[in-house]
Amino acid sequence: MNKITILIVDDQPIVCEGLNAILQLEEDFEVIGVCHNGQEALDFCGRTNPDIVLMDARMPIMNGIAATKEISRLFPDAKVLILTTFNEEMLIYEGLQNGAKGFLLKDTQPDELFKIIRVVHTGGVCLHPDATQKLLGKIAACGAGTASENLPEHDLTQLTNREKEVLRLIGNGLSNKEISAALFITEGTVKSHVSSLLAKLGARDRTQLALLAQKT
Repeated sequence: MNKITILIVDDQPIVCEGLNAILQLEEDFEVIGVCHNGQEALDFCGRTNPDIVLMDARMPIMNGIAATKEISRLFPDAKVLILTTFNEEMLIYEGLQNGAKGFLLKDTQPDELFKIIRVVHTGGVCLHPDATQKLLGKIAACGAGTASENLPEHDLTQLTNREKEVLRLIGNGLSNKEISAALFITEGTVKSHVSSLLAKLGARDRTQLALLAQKT
């Protein structure tokens, strides 16, 4: 069995130890490293490319947002999940805009954590519904001049019913494989719908599609 390799990045040793202990319970997970700042994580990915990076947002030397940007640029196969709290909406937004595949609240239950890691590993995104609503509200309140990038315009009238269904499931964090099973269509068809959604909605990537789905 090919295991999902995971790098934990957090400046609090107790958090790292807790995550490591929890993740080791799953047979298909392998924690291959623990780092305590973004620079260490970047160096580690240069030596060993993990499948998943659990990245704390706030750390010394190089914070999680800057590290996410560099890891996503240099090691696109490594999927970054931001570890955060409810008080860091704009950090979450910046992380998503810089390549993160989603974010985890630090009080996420173990079973949910395991599910999220597997979803992201298979190409999905993770956006916690409660925190996402706060995030979108924060972005709207700040206006266009504050955020580094704004969500694209979303005219859903141009979408087919099937595209709307796919968009909704993307917003729920499902991977292409899971959408395929839910809608009884092939993964190739799902990929075609995702490409169409990106073009019609002017979204840059799947993460922006998920944010749009949550917003609408």
